[in-house]
Amino acid sequence: MSAPVSSPISRRALLWGAGGCAVAGGVVLLTRHQHPRAPRKQPDGVYRKLKVGWPEAAMSPVLAAALEKNFFAQYNLDVDPLPNIHNGQDALTALMQQKTAYALAPALTWLQHLHAGLPAHLIMGVHSGSRRLLVRRSSGITRLDQLMGRTIAVPDMNAADKLFFCIMMRRKGMDALNNINWVDLPLQQIEQALHDQKIDAVVTHDPDAWILLQNHADLLYELVGSDTGHYAARTSLILGVADAAQENDPTAATALVLALRDASLWVNTHRDDAATLITDNAADLPATSARNMLRNEPVIHPLLGRSLREQIAQYCDELQLVGMMADGEDSAALARRYTLNVLHD
Repeated sequence: MSAPVSSPISRRALLWGAGGCAVAGGVVLLTRHQHPRAPRKQPDGVYRKLKVGWPEAAMSPVLAAALEKNFFAQYNLDVDPLPNIHNGQDALTALMQQKTAYALAPALTWLQHLHAGLPAHLIMGVHSGSRRLLVRRSSGITRLDQLMGRTIAVPDMNAADKLFFCIMMRRKGMDALNNINWVDLPLQQIEQALHDQKIDAVVTHDPDAWILLQNHADLLYELVGSDTGHYAARTSLILGVADAAQENDPTAATALVLALRDASLWVNTHRDDAATLITDNAADLPATSARNMLRNEPVIHPLLGRSLREQIAQYCDELQLVGMMADGEDSAALARRYTLNVLHD
């Protein structure tokens, strides 16, 4: 296996090349996580009360485990998720308004704001996005290229789901941003729109995508998603810290990362237990369905340091592919600028 590619030109070739190259990159990431370095930095034992902007906090198994299984308490943290944070854009808005110093958002959302000058750094990849492209069964669509010219519903245009699938299709030579009719449609209206054949597909993420798929299997099937192939090794939801807070109290981020890392590893080995922690917060997600959902999702790899930088560089390349970053920018340099290892630096 070749060493990870760091030059922008070589990485771009990987993005446009065969999927096997990307899979190989995923294997490198998995291998590194089998032998994590012990952190040089350790929490100082000081009690801290932190607010965190966490999208759909009530439905996050990692956050639920950190709260309910006392992983935050083990590091003397009292963490309070902000209310009404529905997506990454909401979380970063709260950070910009100084309602919190810590926020989680998809990498694709973070990078657009960091590139525009947001004073913050990415410190941990928490878990993947579990995004799904669900196609109406009666549409006759069986391939991605057949989506060109069709209508796809997006329940939340501020989420990163649309952009993720546009990038996936751009890598296959399709301009989904301009050649698909994207419509903003609330989840409550999707079933009727499918019956009326007003939409051909839906893009969203779990648990909403899972609930749609389970409740309307006669109407929908999953064409592609982020939980298989090399995408399963990619992180999406990223924890970041405001620069001012990191300068004032760098140990707080260290404690927060360690607690979330421990919680993530617990969820990986206690998926059924983790499912019970979130079912009370979703009327449409019974315990059995929640367990099946978590079993269906990829292994969670808390991502730090070099592994995080490499994936952020890849996301930068992908934003260049769809014209959201200037073509030719040094993605590796951008990733070094935007990330911070709070355990080893």
